[in-house]
Amino acid sequence: MRHLLNLRILVATVTLAAAAIMGTATASAGDSCHGPRYYYETVTVYESVRKPYEYTVVKYDHCGDPYAVTLTAWKTVQIPVAKRIRVQY
Repeated sequence: MRHLLNLRILVATVTLAAAAIMGTATASAGDSCHGPRYYYETVTVYESVRKPYEYTVVKYDHCGDPYAVTLTAWKTVQIPVAKRIRVQY
Protein backbone atom coordinates (compact mmCIF):
# COMPACT_ATOMS: atom_id res chain seq x y z
CA MET A 1 0.00 0.00 0.00
CA ARG A 2 2.84 2.32 0.79
CA HIS A 3 4.34 1.68 -2.65
CA LEU A 4 1.04 2.60 -4.29
CA LEU A 5 0.94 5.88 -2.35
CA ASN A 6 4.44 6.81 -3.53
CA LEU A 7 3.49 5.97 -7.12
CA ARG A 8 0.39 8.16 -6.88
CA ILE A 9 2.45 11.11 -5.58
CA LEU A 10 5.02 10.57 -8.34
CA VAL A 11 2.34 10.55 -11.07
CA ALA A 12 0.69 13.67 -9.63
CA THR A 13 4.04 15.48 -9.46
CA VAL A 14 4.97 14.59 -13.04
CA THR A 15 1.51 15.66 -14.26
CA LEU A 16 1.69 19.00 -12.48
CA ALA A 17 5.22 19.63 -13.70
CA ALA A 18 4.25 18.81 -17.28
CA ALA A 19 1.22 21.11 -17.05
CA ALA A 20 3.37 23.91 -15.67
CA ILE A 21 5.95 23.51 -18.43
CA MET A 22 3.29 23.36 -21.14
CA GLY A 23 1.52 26.40 -19.73
CA THR A 24 4.66 28.53 -19.69
CA ALA A 25 5.73 27.33 -23.15
CA THR A 26 2.46 28.38 -24.76
CA ALA A 27 2.38 31.67 -22.87
CA SER A 28 5.88 32.71 -24.01
CA ALA A 29 5.50 31.62 -27.62
CA GLY A 30 4.37 35.10 -28.63
CA ASP A 31 6.50 37.88 -30.05
CA SER A 32 9.50 37.32 -27.79
CA CYS A 33 10.77 34.14 -29.47
CA HIS A 34 10.48 35.33 -33.09
CA GLY A 35 13.09 37.57 -34.63
CA PRO A 36 12.28 40.52 -36.87
CA ARG A 37 10.88 39.68 -40.28
CA TYR A 38 12.27 41.13 -43.50
CA TYR A 39 11.40 41.35 -47.17
CA TYR A 40 13.46 42.59 -50.10
CA GLU A 41 12.39 45.47 -52.30
CA THR A 42 13.94 46.67 -55.56
CA VAL A 43 14.60 50.41 -55.66
CA THR A 44 16.16 52.61 -58.32
CA VAL A 45 19.10 54.75 -57.26
CA TYR A 46 21.16 57.07 -59.43
CA GLU A 47 24.93 56.90 -59.47
CA SER A 48 27.24 59.53 -60.93
CA VAL A 49 29.57 58.28 -63.66
CA ARG A 50 32.20 60.28 -65.57
CA LYS A 51 31.98 59.69 -69.32
CA PRO A 52 34.50 60.92 -71.89
CA TYR A 53 33.38 62.76 -74.99
CA GLU A 54 35.24 64.33 -77.90
CA TYR A 55 34.71 67.61 -79.64
CA THR A 56 36.46 69.35 -82.50
CA VAL A 57 37.91 72.85 -82.31
CA VAL A 58 39.27 74.93 -85.17
CA LYS A 59 42.65 76.48 -84.41
CA TYR A 60 44.94 78.62 -86.50
CA ASP A 61 48.65 78.21 -87.00
CA HIS A 62 51.20 81.04 -87.07
CA CYS A 63 50.46 81.73 -90.75
CA GLY A 64 46.70 82.04 -90.13
CA ASP A 65 45.77 78.72 -91.71
CA PRO A 66 42.95 76.83 -89.93
CA TYR A 67 43.31 73.24 -88.71
CA ALA A 68 40.99 70.98 -86.74
CA VAL A 69 41.91 69.65 -83.29
CA THR A 70 39.95 66.92 -81.54
CA LEU A 71 39.85 67.36 -77.77
CA THR A 72 38.61 64.98 -75.11
CA ALA A 73 36.56 66.19 -72.15
CA TRP A 74 34.65 64.53 -69.35
CA LYS A 75 31.06 64.98 -68.28
CA THR A 76 29.24 63.56 -65.27
CA VAL A 77 26.00 61.72 -66.00
CA GLN A 78 23.47 60.09 -63.69
CA ILE A 79 22.95 56.37 -64.40
CA PRO A 80 19.88 54.58 -62.92
CA VAL A 81 20.85 51.40 -61.05
CA ALA A 82 18.39 48.87 -59.60
CA LYS A 83 19.35 47.71 -56.10
CA ARG A 84 17.67 45.29 -53.70
CA ILE A 85 17.32 46.55 -50.14
CA ARG A 86 16.11 44.72 -47.04
CA VAL A 87 13.03 46.20 -45.37
CA GLN A 88 11.76 45.19 -41.94
CA TYR A 89 8.02 44.84 -41.33
